[in-house]
Amino acid sequence: MNLFFYILLIFFSFLYLNKIFKKKNFLISDTGDFHQRFTSQKKIPLTGGIFLLISSIYYYDYKLSLFYFFGTSIFLLGFVSDLKILKSAKLRFFIQVLLVYLFVYLLDIKILDTRIFFLDILLQNLILNYLFVCFCILILINGSNFFDGLNTLNIGYFFIISLCIFYLNLNNEIILYNFPLVYLLFCLSIIYALNFFNKIFLGDSGSYLLGLFFSVFLIMIYKWNSNISPFFIILLLWYPSFENLFSILRKNIFKKSPMSPDTKHLHQLIFYFVKKKMRSKKIIYANVLSASLINFYNLLIFCLSIKFIYNSQIQIVLILFNIIVYLYIYFNLFILKYKINEK
Repeated sequence: MNLFFYILLIFFSFLYLNKIFKKKNFLISDTGDFHQRFTSQKKIPLTGGIFLLISSIYYYDYKLSLFYFFGTSIFLLGFVSDLKILKSAKLRFFIQVLLVYLFVYLLDIKILDTRIFFLDILLQNLILNYLFVCFCILILINGSNFFDGLNTLNIGYFFIISLCIFYLNLNNEIILYNFPLVYLLFCLSIIYALNFFNKIFLGDSGSYLLGLFFSVFLIMIYKWNSNISPFFIILLLWYPSFENLFSILRKNIFKKSPMSPDTKHLHQLIFYFVKKKMRSKKIIYANVLSASLINFYNLLIFCLSIKFIYNSQIQIVLILFNIIVYLYIYFNLFILKYKINEK
């Protein structure tokens, strides 16, 4: 089937499916949880993951059967979470660990060079290598879910990463070996537009799927292009990964479960600040503006990092700079929010 007609078929089928789900009140974002209503009070279908999964079928190859199997498994795990069938965060995480380890083991996904001497020595052990790769993938899967709280934030972030890869490939800085990046960009842009206009949300299923795909995709990019700095790959994924790690640390300090949702993530504090400044009753305006500010910052950092794609020292400096900026903004907005609430 012609690619253009395939995309049109999926797009209109998807819109029709959205309409049915909304009418039947099935797979809808508003299930009563406060963190869901924090930035949106409308009932929006959580169908972004379905669109991503169906779109990927066009490039199905039997050689990638295992990848599709585990991708579908991760999607289904998020899907039953969106439906509130599997409510236990601990059980979901346990299933994630099991699926990701089997995925890494059966596909023999390894990271052989980090340019950190002692870590590279440890990674010579195959089991430790698999565990390290699992750790990296799990951090991104859950980080992708953690920062998926504003319209266009999650999908926009990964769209920007894809644009950076496209630019590097176009300028012969990296090799992709016929990977359909243009098709990926087109699919992400469709979801971005629908998410921008508050027509769909990714849900856990879409967030998990994006986290799994981009973690493996960027590991493979480094495998194909080992001349670039591995810290460039880390930099591309710094925000969702640090969001996850910082949230775990923050919740442990306040003696809360790391897996329990809350409204104290950086993007939520930025949204709260922007909404107060705008003084608009239209939450969607503050929602999209907050996400755009975060993604614009990351776009600027990525553009700078591209100029030094082979230089690990500069990539490390940029990563540390991002962490400092994150913490500075976070603590100032956190203090501001609770000072205002006390008045």
